[in-house]
Amino acid sequence: MPPAKRWRPVVAPPGNCKASVDDWKTHPRLLRHLRRFVDSPDACRVLSRYSAQAQHLDCEKLLRIAVHVGAWVALLPVEQAAALPSGREDVTPPSPVQLLARILRLRGRSNITDWLQGVLHLVAIRLRDVRGNVQGKGAMPWAELRRSMPKAIWRELRNQSPAIPTWSESKRCLAAGDLTADPVEFPIVQQDQPQQQQATITQYSGLASEALTELAWLPEVSELCGRKAARRFQRDAAAFFNAELKERSLRVADLEERFAAAVASKSWDQLCCLIREAAAALAAPQQKASLNEAVAPMPEDACERLLENLQGRLRKLICKALHYLDLADPGTASQMEPALMFMKLLIQRFEARGPLQEARAAKQWLRLQGGLLIAEVVEQTEKNWENSTCGRREASLKTTRGGVYRPNSKTQSLPHVRDTRQDISLKCDKCGLELRSSWVFEHRGRIATVTPVNGHTSCGGKYVPTDAQIPIVLDISANLEICLHDTRRNQCPKCDGKHICPHKKQVFKCQVCKPRGDPKQKRHAPRGLTK
Repeated sequence: MPPAKRWRPVVAPPGNCKASVDDWKTHPRLLRHLRRFVDSPDACRVLSRYSAQAQHLDCEKLLRIAVHVGAWVALLPVEQAAALPSGREDVTPPSPVQLLARILRLRGRSNITDWLQGVLHLVAIRLRDVRGNVQGKGAMPWAELRRSMPKAIWRELRNQSPAIPTWSESKRCLAAGDLTADPVEFPIVQQDQPQQQQATITQYSGLASEALTELAWLPEVSELCGRKAARRFQRDAAAFFNAELKERSLRVADLEERFAAAVASKSWDQLCCLIREAAAALAAPQQKASLNEAVAPMPEDACERLLENLQGRLRKLICKALHYLDLADPGTASQMEPALMFMKLLIQRFEARGPLQEARAAKQWLRLQGGLLIAEVVEQTEKNWENSTCGRREASLKTTRGGVYRPNSKTQSLPHVRDTRQDISLKCDKCGLELRSSWVFEHRGRIATVTPVNGHTSCGGKYVPTDAQIPIVLDISANLEICLHDTRRNQCPKCDGKHICPHKKQVFKCQVCKPRGDPKQKRHAPRGLTK
């Protein structure tokens, strides 16, 4: 890497309109970076110097050396790019793959340059090729680099564009929504088609029918187990169903390896995570073909999926994993709540058309339904969480479910906060949504209704009382905690509150300790009672 005084001017990258992957791979500047590294008499010393200086370079120069290392990773042979160089015994520099991963993490949120955009596209292609060919410990540095890659690179790679766009254009496309995954095209069935042909299209639609199943049932899962958990479940499902057959097979194989490791190490939390990922990839149970039905030829992609038997392996994995877990425990069942709800919906939807015994792989589905009692466990879990007063959702986390506000457990435990059982009507000052709160804060003879500090998160509004004469206070536990000296604990000099300076004064009032340029320190003053 050149010294600080010898940085050369940036050369323009290949033009966006005509640049292809081969143009980037054969560009003289990238080949020169590769040749200098290969011809270096001491590659270990080069990697050590890059690794040490990357910690102190500014953003612009850091992105430039990322281009150098990216060219090595993309153009070197796979074994040489991930291998640790042999050097002195007291020096163990990272491999080019590990070094690029570190540099990308140091980049933070800085915008990618045109050069780095093209080089990282080549690296993404290399990662895609390596994923199916490198296994075991040799795949670990590549997996680390994959996690460090910017997401925009994977979006562009998914589009399979022959040209590599520059960063400025990719940002414009991202803002316009052009970098989303290719939409799933569902088959159009004409009304005058025979019923047998419609059944054939429905049966062997493959990826389209699976994706339609996931997206159509997600709102029901969201209503039953919460929006955040449902979104995470949707991302796992979309990642599986939007992948190609080879990548799906690798995902299932990875789940099986992680399952064996989790059982060996008795990591039950990891086992719950595996069940969620496997359940997100499940397809709905299919009806067995009738003996009187004429068998239509299967599409080629459907035959390949049938030979892989990915769905059978997923169901078998879930059955094995559930055998190690105690679903009667509410904590365990809550971790797998989206998966249990989703499998329950899959079974219920099929039973609406006929008995589960008539489904394909009926033994596995019956084991999930009857042997493991998924439906009963889910119903019992719901009752336990609804009746529990110390559940995670009801007490430990604040909630506005059902239009009724309940503060978190820490706020409820404060001596000056109590539940009056008399609801005060609140409304959002933006959308007008109504909320009821029966919790009050009482101090020095003054009573104020406790309201959520984040307000109405959907629209960004604040909850205000319908009666303007009713005082309110935000549910900031630090401001509601009163010490033995009848003052806020964070402002009490005798209790060494966090807002007290070494001069035994409040920080925003001390002439010595308050920051310069803000004499009144309004931003440091804690929020108190408001009307």
